[in-house]
Amino acid sequence: MFPLYTKKFPKNALDLAALLNDSLKRVFSNAANPVTIRDKAFPELDEVRITLDDAELRPDPPRPPIVKGACSPALHLAELHVNGSDLIIGPAIANLRLGAHDVRLDQAHDAKGEVILVLRSAADGEVEITAAKSVIEDAIAAVAKSEAGKHGVAIDQVRLSVQPRGKRGVDAEVQLRAKKLFFTTVIRIAAKLDLDEELNAKLSGLSCSGDGAIGSMACGFLSPHLEKLDGESFALMALPLGDVRLRDVRLSATDELSVTAQFGA
Repeated sequence: MFPLYTKKFPKNALDLAALLNDSLKRVFSNAANPVTIRDKAFPELDEVRITLDDAELRPDPPRPPIVKGACSPALHLAELHVNGSDLIIGPAIANLRLGAHDVRLDQAHDAKGEVILVLRSAADGEVEITAAKSVIEDAIAAVAKSEAGKHGVAIDQVRLSVQPRGKRGVDAEVQLRAKKLFFTTVIRIAAKLDLDEELNAKLSGLSCSGDGAIGSMACGFLSPHLEKLDGESFALMALPLGDVRLRDVRLSATDELSVTAQFGA
């Protein structure tokens, strides 16, 4: 889904690229004109390629618009590619790769009458999202250090272990070494992560345990934050797929967490 923030449909590939660039810059910073288009005979296009390397998700991106009324055929793309290496999403960094062939986009409108491009169909497509375990550990460490520092507790080591559970789930445990004055202890945070068929990830079963007085104190100020996250779902896809449904959704865990899925006819 691409909101174009205009009431007039673009007349050519050059106008389309400009509108898509503006739309993506509202969501990502450090994304200098990420869209390139190879025209064929507009609205027939050979390729639309979106490159989001090193782009950063804005802290307050616009919410996806809601489609009002019927859709109508708009564009036919021989190929669609969306790639982003080292995408910065809050404290974490991830990689995104999406490729599809024989793609058809519909034209829809939001409540303001502004144009939205909606993915209607694709002959075949694949999406992959990956993040290194070390990068996830760094992200967890940044959050933990910030919160623990408010209570005079130093976090100097974070270790993440992940065990696959079926095709779409993992059990994770984060071990944090905490220090206060001359005392050291280990805090353990356990969680379950499950994916649905639309690449929505759900956290559940979050718990905190720690040894001694420091462990109890640390879990005391961490537990309220964990309770807020327990049961929460968040979308891994920045590109809603409209009427297209994903299949063969898989979540794997080795030296990196990897989410893959297929879509299209």
